[in-house]
This record gives sequence, C-alpha cells and structure tokens, in this order.
Amino acid sequence: MTTDDTDAYIEAAARIQGLEVDPAWKPNVARFFDVARSMAKLVEDTGALTDAEGAPVFTPRGGA
Repeated sequence: MTTDDTDAYIEAAARIQGLEVDPAWKPNVARFFDVARSMAKLVEDTGALTDAEGAPVFTPRGGA
C-alpha cells in the first residue's frame, strides 16, 4: 500500500542519488518498495541477531 511517506521517500532517495523517477514508473517503484518492506519485516520477525556484523572479507570455498 503506497502512502504519502512512501512517495516522499522515493522522491528524496532519487534526489539524493541524482535520479529522476518518470511519473509513469512511480507506481511500479512504489510497489517494489512495498515488496521490499514486507520482505524486510519477514527477516526482522525471525528474531535474528541485530548486533551481528558481517565479515570484513568473504572468501568462497576453495580460495581465490
């Protein structure tokens, strides 16, 4: 559900990055934002540690 806050966030984020969001695409951008927000809620609801930090270097198995 798109809200005025969602629209304001999209406009502010685009402006900070020097982008323009074509008005025709704004509903799609808002919909993606809502999907991403719902996915973030699922992750938050797992109770996973919030104070954990990612490793500074990722090395795949087998080196490289």
